[in-house]
Amino acid sequence: MSESVCLNLSPGMPGGIGSIPLHDAVARVVSFCTHPKSGWQTYDMLGAMARRRGHFNEIAPWSLLWADTLAGRLSVADVAGFTHELRSDLVERLRALPAKDLLSMDDGEVDRLTRLCRFGFSGVWAPKITKMLALYRPDAVPVLDGYVAMAMGFTRNGFSSGKEPRWQRIQQTLLALRTVLRHQSAELQQIRKEVSLSVPGISEATDLRLLDIIIWTSQDDSMPRPGSPANYWLHRGPEEYRTVRLDPVTLQ
Repeated sequence: MSESVCLNLSPGMPGGIGSIPLHDAVARVVSFCTHPKSGWQTYDMLGAMARRRGHFNEIAPWSLLWADTLAGRLSVADVAGFTHELRSDLVERLRALPAKDLLSMDDGEVDRLTRLCRFGFSGVWAPKITKMLALYRPDAVPVLDGYVAMAMGFTRNGFSSGKEPRWQRIQQTLLALRTVLRHQSAELQQIRKEVSLSVPGISEATDLRLLDIIIWTSQDDSMPRPGSPANYWLHRGPEEYRTVRLDPVTLQ
């Protein structure tokens, strides 16, 4: 893979993370997917199995707990606050979203996606709610956590602070992600092809989720701190990919 080929992770976003080489993206995704505590097995793979078993056909109080499989940091108050009225509102927003992936959505449909992603209540805003919603619609809903906010040039609380400014940041980010999916599809497919040599399960990830992982690990790598050096995901080195048995064990 040529070192000169890059993937722009934040097109049109001043102060965003910008472009990274494709081979760096491949290394980070492989590192993420082979890390036992990254969330790949507990969130992505487990979510894929749960989807096949029909667990995302409804939104229940416990549905919010899915966010914790990707470090959602939920509290008892968060689950208690996810009332029937709020769940009904969320279902209406989810039903209003067209059956399309983000790449195919027009601006009006992105408006509806923005309305879905800006759903929340005290203590539960986009960083938590999209970790749940992305399992319901992995082709359309990205994980909008603090790292993605920073990667787009905002502060870490960019998707959870304020009202209309937060809505605008979410919409800008969705449009930027759509641009990547539309104009750098070939680069994403090349990354997927290279990753699949080490991680056969990458086929479970949509292009949007693949992009999520690239953005998140690239942003994390740009933030050295005690216990996590710069470019941790890039230089960690892959472990052997091990498929974890996630099928349920029946009582009868």
